[in-house]
Amino acid sequence: MGDLLRRIAAEKPDADFLVSGSDRITFARLDEEVDRVAEGLLAAGFERGDHVALWLTNSPDWVRMLFAAARIGMVVIPINTRYKSGELEYILRQSNARGLLMMDTCWGIDYPELLSTVIPDLASQRPGDIHSEALPDLHAIFSWKDTNIPAATSMASLLDTPANPERLRAATEAVKPEDPVLICYTSGTTGRPKGAMHSHAVIRQSMNVAQVMGMKTGDAALAHMPFYHVAGLFMGVLPAVIHGMSLIVMPDWSAERALDLIETEKVAHFGGIPTHFLDCFDAQAKRPRDLSTVRAAWIGGAAISPGVVREAREVFSTPHILTSYGMTETTISTTFAHYDDPPEVAEENTGKLIGDYEARIVDPGNGATLGANEIGELQVRGHIVTMGYYNNPEATREAITSDGWFRTGDLGVFDARGYLKITGRIKEMFIVGGSNTYPAEIEAHLETHPAIRQAMVVGVPHERLGQVGFAFIRRVEGADPIDEKSVIDHCRGVIADYKVPRYVRFATDFPMTESGKIQRHVLVAQAEEAVGNGASAPK
Repeated sequence: MGDLLRRIAAEKPDADFLVSGSDRITFARLDEEVDRVAEGLLAAGFERGDHVALWLTNSPDWVRMLFAAARIGMVVIPINTRYKSGELEYILRQSNARGLLMMDTCWGIDYPELLSTVIPDLASQRPGDIHSEALPDLHAIFSWKDTNIPAATSMASLLDTPANPERLRAATEAVKPEDPVLICYTSGTTGRPKGAMHSHAVIRQSMNVAQVMGMKTGDAALAHMPFYHVAGLFMGVLPAVIHGMSLIVMPDWSAERALDLIETEKVAHFGGIPTHFLDCFDAQAKRPRDLSTVRAAWIGGAAISPGVVREAREVFSTPHILTSYGMTETTISTTFAHYDDPPEVAEENTGKLIGDYEARIVDPGNGATLGANEIGELQVRGHIVTMGYYNNPEATREAITSDGWFRTGDLGVFDARGYLKITGRIKEMFIVGGSNTYPAEIEAHLETHPAIRQAMVVGVPHERLGQVGFAFIRRVEGADPIDEKSVIDHCRGVIADYKVPRYVRFATDFPMTESGKIQRHVLVAQAEEAVGNGASAPK
């Protein structure tokens, strides 16, 4: 990964790579700065195999540290910037992080204060000589920019590190492609995050993403997805380096600012979860911009309705709205709608493999491989699959078979053309009177109603049928009013009777994780409570 930046810096030295506010950083400048940061890490006693955690928002310093660490064989641990002290302590300890790069303040959060709850005597400690009972492996703290954080060395001072070319050359030459370079913690909706390890081979899948998106040298891509999230990293930062593109950096999400940047920076590539697109639709309706430079946009990370895909084509004036499916453990982009696929591919939320790896559908009960048009668990094998969960051999054995197949836990079906459609999670499926029922299928139908913006369906206990569906509905703002009965009527006679939700609740929003995933388990708890308290079903 470190060599990747050096190669493009030699080919396109004066091309803008990072555009962050008024700062425009060329590939050559960043490559030189990465060398200085790498020198600073070596001078501070870091070496190949050491772990450094990045707890800061999208910024040039995030990218500098990523490539500096990768260049000398260190392992980067991205940390969600919304995490508080308990989550921070868990990941730093579980990952054996020796270094931590962090912010001072952002969004009104005092990050040093949060760290001080984990290391109470932080203010009295010396930079580069951290001692903590809670974090015994932590050796050094780095602060972004030129900020002054207790016991921290600023990135500005690292950039002033005197050159030691021989030491740096020896460190870079020792790095191997199969070395781990990232431990990305899952953002699952239940349980403790697990650290999915990835080697420098992640570059291969980022190259595939760039190809399927039609990315070209000189293009600009909007970097609003958090770099700590695999989508921001594998589908943003790395493809931009691979093709010598400009990365328009956003420290946080704002649809208004995103659309302004797309217009002023002539952004060609955009992507995000459905929520990002819904926000953009509203912002564009309030104040139209010229978005005609967008050539392709990916959408994924949650269930996608055909209406959202169609509206995205209209708003961004491009036919290339490409649905994507993946996981932290599978380098985020297992399948993709292809650039020139017909519109129905994305509208049906389907996609194909985009590289030289394998996928199959198996029976969740007996593990038998299933054929086309049969629903089962998706399993993946090849270079995109995680090396395993860090310091968690039991979870690794549960997730990866002895012959290398990763059990995604997702239910899906391949059609005869090889296009995959995800139908839900194994744990989300519920059984109504003996019939397997998949929430994603019901949600997709509900969202065809012109007054329904978004739908989530969960199973709740039922005395006679075992389970039945409970639908949470977000209405379209300004649309004709709908009630519970009209939601049910929209389903009756169109989908099988056992799929028709028995209960409906309207919501202004859904509970979300910090990375933007809907917390389905919270909705399950709310639905079960409502039924337990005597919620009535529409007639």
